[in-house]
Amino acid sequence: MTLNIEISDNYRITSDSTQIIVQRKHFVDPTLSPAYDADKHSSETREEWRNWKYCGKVTQAIEVIARQNVLESDATSLEQLRNEIALFKQEIKRAMDEDA
Repeated sequence: MTLNIEISDNYRITSDSTQIIVQRKHFVDPTLSPAYDADKHSSETREEWRNWKYCGKVTQAIEVIARQNVLESDATSLEQLRNEIALFKQEIKRAMDEDA
């Protein structure tokens, strides 16, 4: 059995037999590929989950995602950043409470 837990719109946690894997969502525009041929390939943008980080524990994976959310934040003040971090922690707590 493997994990498949969506943490947010852009991140999920999966696993294999030896590790926890953090995946990020990517959108792929096939028309940007040099191998794209309009006669042979669809031009529709598709969504893909790609392996991004490998962790030993689920708690480490959550910390990695939280840290990345801080790095990608558009906050312009410490208060905004603090609120974003608190919101992420609340989402994780709510999700864990729902699963319990």
